[in-house]
Amino acid sequence: MQLHGRVPLLRIRKDLSHVQTAEEQLRSFNQHFKPLFPAQNLVEHEAVQLDDQVIPRLNQTISQAKRSSSRTGVLMPNNEQYGLLITNMSPLPMEKLVQFKPKWLAQSPNAPAGSKRCRTCALRAQRQAKNQGTATDAQENCPLAMISENAHDRQRAAGATTTDKRLRDYLIDDAQPLLRTLKENQQRFDSSGVLGNVDDNALYDICKAMSLRDCTLFLKHGQLGVEARLSDLDLKQPEKLDKWRAVEEALINEGWYQNREPEEVWKEEKVCLLSI
Repeated sequence: MQLHGRVPLLRIRKDLSHVQTAEEQLRSFNQHFKPLFPAQNLVEHEAVQLDDQVIPRLNQTISQAKRSSSRTGVLMPNNEQYGLLITNMSPLPMEKLVQFKPKWLAQSPNAPAGSKRCRTCALRAQRQAKNQGTATDAQENCPLAMISENAHDRQRAAGATTTDKRLRDYLIDDAQPLLRTLKENQQRFDSSGVLGNVDDNALYDICKAMSLRDCTLFLKHGQLGVEARLSDLDLKQPEKLDKWRAVEEALINEGWYQNREPEEVWKEEKVCLLSI
């Protein structure tokens, strides 16, 4: 395989029990996600064998670097034999780049009827009430608006994503086929949600849907136009089902979907398309 563009990046997995090896990641990507999208809209992957000294030297460098508390002590496995070469989406000096997570482009199958928030906005509101908001939450962007039939909704979503006019215009129009394909696959692999009886086949598909709901979209504006590629398509593991259920139950039972959260943290929803 010839990787697209300039010198690729080398991706090496973290030494964590739930993270698959490079070979497993590549096999999973090729089997489950590569067939779903046009090749030009995916960050490309190629396995490469590592020299014995690569990871020990990288771990030494990382150990000496200043890192956030959440990353301290997280290194790479010294016995890992392979890494992944991936498309380098880093911008050149004259290029513009935005990366973001499209998240849940369709409402959760388990959301109550008449919800005032989509799944992404409900979780955003819950986390912000607990002062646990993420960078994605801070954008205060509704995924449903990003793929709305209404151009004004899409303009608002694009404006919350990037200040670059060319990238905003791309999101409003040219990105729609890719985003709709992403949405359709999210729905195809999870049409019933996580709260009912989930057999092995359904769980396997839910893992794929959850991966598609947590991927990253890179948009890069250069001399040749806009390049759009999905990344971080790592298959979620079945062990996360209990966590997914707990999150869904909390969003329902605490009123986050319906904007009926506890009075002491209640705020009128003004971001989600379902409330506008």
